[in-house]
Amino acid sequence: MHILIDIGNSTVVIAMTDNKGDITATWRFKTKKEETASFFRYELRQGLRKYNVEAADIEKITISSVVPEVNDDIAQAVVDLTGITPHFFSIADAEGIITIDVESPSQLGKDRLADAIGAARCYGVPAIVIDFGTATTLGVIDENGVFKGGMIIPGVKTSLSALSTRASQLPSITIEKPAHFIGRNTLECMQSGILYGTAAMIDGLIDQLSATLNATPKIIATGGMSKTIVPHCKHQITIDPYLLFKGLLPLD
Repeated sequence: MHILIDIGNSTVVIAMTDNKGDITATWRFKTKKEETASFFRYELRQGLRKYNVEAADIEKITISSVVPEVNDDIAQAVVDLTGITPHFFSIADAEGIITIDVESPSQLGKDRLADAIGAARCYGVPAIVIDFGTATTLGVIDENGVFKGGMIIPGVKTSLSALSTRASQLPSITIEKPAHFIGRNTLECMQSGILYGTAAMIDGLIDQLSATLNATPKIIATGGMSKTIVPHCKHQITIDPYLLFKGLLPLD
């Protein structure tokens, strides 16, 4: 069994895989920078107990993190529970799968790197990868398997939170399809703007990014808001909630 840990800005997501590399279960908890190893040890233990996993069942643990402040504490929690020193996913793991062609490869977010590897490995190239997380990111892999870079945009919930916080007369809302495309009240206007506006932005960016490639790209979306936004996009986009984890799996 391989345990995969994705440490994001808002959430830590943990996945378990079987011997074939198929994901069999996941669980999540909030990323808390102020917590210590004991907090992460508790959350890890709860998940392992839920799925009746013993330390002896685990062969390897891989961590992808964009929150370096918690890396040491989570690594310590992993060692305490399993006796296994985790492997921290890095740009070296891309070797033989994709080539990185950006100005500062060491600054490339591990989540974006894992998404790109997962896309190239599972869907082929060229590809455009969209990750709807705390930030909405787009990554481009050309027909030669070269990651060219992409875009980082405030995420759907991040944008909505900023709007509600900074505009005193705009309420906090849930993101769902409004009754009318042209909003008839403040709630509908906000829902329509965030939902259809984001979808239109993604469609427009896909058009412009595709024009830089020499072949029609596969388009893959992942992240918590993908199932909400993608159905309203005009492009054919494959939703893969496990894309990042597929990028963390080692080559056999």
